[in-house]
Amino acid sequence: MDALYFRVSTDRQTTENQFEDLLQVAEKDGSARNWPVIRNRLWQCIQEEHLASGRLAYRVRPEVVAQLTRDCIFVEQGRSGKAGVRKRPLFEQMKRDAGLRKFDRLLVWKVSRLGRDMREVISTVYELSDLDITVVPIKSQTGPINSTMGRLLWAIQAWFAEMENGERSEAIRAGLARARAAGKRFGRPQADFDHSETVRLRQEGYSWRAIACKLGIGTGTARRAYQALASSSESF
Repeated sequence: MDALYFRVSTDRQTTENQFEDLLQVAEKDGSARNWPVIRNRLWQCIQEEHLASGRLAYRVRPEVVAQLTRDCIFVEQGRSGKAGVRKRPLFEQMKRDAGLRKFDRLLVWKVSRLGRDMREVISTVYELSDLDITVVPIKSQTGPINSTMGRLLWAIQAWFAEMENGERSEAIRAGLARARAAGKRFGRPQADFDHSETVRLRQEGYSWRAIACKLGIGTGTARRAYQALASSSESF
């Protein structure tokens, strides 16, 4: 049976292109699956989200993603943690399902879907190959990792993927630097509220959550405002 792994962004067009390309390959190869139902769920798993900046983004719906995961269809939205560490719980779930022999072939859109760099890509392919699972990146030219030519092609494609990721990161950093030099500010707009209210409400016994709800801010913002005022009063 085929498994499909998607790592999607907030861009609708790129996401839908991945869905359609992988479905066509899986359906053409005749894997006995209820593809109309899977196709319908894939389109349902993406929802629109209007950001504060006015831009339209697309997010995955966890409840639909969970249904797809049970069918070895993994849809993951890329997220980055501290120090550039990427959190990919569905990627790890895919590898656990591979260990349970729930599928024998994994379809991905590109080699870059398998890892951040060359080492991670090659390690993942070898790990799955040891489980007799074939990895097929449909937009990249590769071959069986257990053959001489296959190892060469995988190394070349993984290197290209690492270079593309590096160039993309450099372009983003350069763009941010230019924007900052031009005076543009990033991040959430500063919350506009009476900071002294955090002290008054806290002294009246309100919880941080209750204070945040009353002032229309986050609990972290409420704590920082309170602590800033408390620190300034202690300095006199």
